[in-house]
Amino acid sequence: MFRSLDLPPPTRGARTFFLWRALPLALLAAALAATESLPVGLAVLAASLGIGVLALREQDRLAREVEQHRLDAARLRDYTDLATDWHWETDAALRLQYSRAEGHLASALDQRAVRNRRLWEINALSPVHGDWEECHRQFQSGKSLQLHLVLHRPDGVVRHIELRGRPITDSSGQLCGYRGTGRDETAFVQSTRALREVETRHREMVNHLREVIFRIDARGRFTYLNRAWETLTGQPVNQAIGQRILRWLSKDEARYLLARLEPMLDGRRDSMQIEVRTGTGSASARWLEIAIGARFDGNGKLESLSGSIEDITQRKQAEATLYDMNAELERRVKRRTAELEASNRELEAFSYSVSHDLRNPLRAIDGFSQIIMEDYGDQLDAQAHSHLARIRAASQKLSTLIDDLLELGRLTRTPISRAEVDLSALARAIMRDLRAESPEREGKLAIGMHLMARVDPMLARVLLEHLLRNAWTFTAGRETAEIEFDARLRNREVVFHIRDNGIGFDMAHAAQLFKPFNRLHDQSDRSGTGIGLATVQRIVNRHGGRIWAEGAPDKGACFYFTLPDPTH
Repeated sequence: MFRSLDLPPPTRGARTFFLWRALPLALLAAALAATESLPVGLAVLAASLGIGVLALREQDRLAREVEQHRLDAARLRDYTDLATDWHWETDAALRLQYSRAEGHLASALDQRAVRNRRLWEINALSPVHGDWEECHRQFQSGKSLQLHLVLHRPDGVVRHIELRGRPITDSSGQLCGYRGTGRDETAFVQSTRALREVETRHREMVNHLREVIFRIDARGRFTYLNRAWETLTGQPVNQAIGQRILRWLSKDEARYLLARLEPMLDGRRDSMQIEVRTGTGSASARWLEIAIGARFDGNGKLESLSGSIEDITQRKQAEATLYDMNAELERRVKRRTAELEASNRELEAFSYSVSHDLRNPLRAIDGFSQIIMEDYGDQLDAQAHSHLARIRAASQKLSTLIDDLLELGRLTRTPISRAEVDLSALARAIMRDLRAESPEREGKLAIGMHLMARVDPMLARVLLEHLLRNAWTFTAGRETAEIEFDARLRNREVVFHIRDNGIGFDMAHAAQLFKPFNRLHDQSDRSGTGIGLATVQRIVNRHGGRIWAEGAPDKGACFYFTLPDPTH
């Protein structure tokens, strides 16, 4: 069988032999008959032609059979070569008489290397399990055999071989040897080992998880559980396998679980997440979070359910504690809000009282000082006039300070109403008013185009008026006042700035700029109460922005601020 896979060609049958031998005789008979009688000759000739036609048909049939035989032989040869890597045959003494190996087995199992040797006499071959006892037993049985061998090649590579064989018997049934094949299954063995290692690692990883991993069949019985089940229930895994999952739940809990699982059991959903409370009313009550998925067959019938079970009791307890803390915090916030509202009302009442109770004496001081200067001015000397002028200036400044303090308190309490405001137009309007107050001064004003911000319109005007008035005031000593209002994009943030060429300030005292009643300049010709920049900072902070300043003595100052839009 293994020496030649070609089948013997089909032989010509008796019918073919007769036709090809009868055709010349029929032609000779037709010629002889034609010399005696023309009709008889024609008849014999017609018969001869019929015989010739039959002979040609038979020849075509035979050619087709030969071609089909050739194709079948080639097909059988290809199938055999593709299915096996080693062809072998032994004699009655089990010595190899024929061996043809290919691929990785060719060099070690070649005909010249193994001829007249038994399988267990080949040093490079050995059974997978280490001994030849099973091989001897199968050979002695005289039946078909199947063995798994290991071939150790000279280069150190190990190949796994699956050996199959059948007994060869003579006409009397006497065993003449074995004939068989060997297949190199090294790739299959390696992939099987790799898969087994992956399964082992996966099993170890799953067993070290804190969550319970489970699989149940269509009848609701456990078919797999990891070791976390023992931690959760205190029961061995092998006792739970084959048991129904509902056994570990009360009737109410089981009824609730089945109701939640109904959309998945009837095929409307393929996965879901459920929280179940077990042991309701007992000291050992637990909250379990079950993540579960369904598997269906080709007909849509439920095959199995699998997923995980996590003990979330501590999380639920923490949520309950957090809920109680939030409720308590809300109660405290409401109480403190009420107290703050009451305090604000008292502060408003106090501000109203200060506004009225202090203004009347100040008006009296200022008014009577002016009356004295007007009615008795000619009777007073220059020093008396100076004292009265200082009394009036102090009372007026105190009145302005009261107004600034009231405005600062009002800005803190007034709710913000944001709108799109053109800060460029607002700054121009404020500068027109400042120039009207001092028409004799020269000023160079640079205002950026379309500086827009989403702010409270009233607070935006107060903000710009304080900053621009400061710049206008502290540039009074310059021949030409230079004031710039613009904005730049820095780190995806719009930063506005107001820069001047005034007297500036020392950066060592920059932290005192925005504190109430703190003034870095105490010149007698500078007006102000020390509340303006504190008011500016309060407005910027209420809009969620930042404000800072940079400057140097006699080199001007620059105030930066941001006004972020909360909708962005």
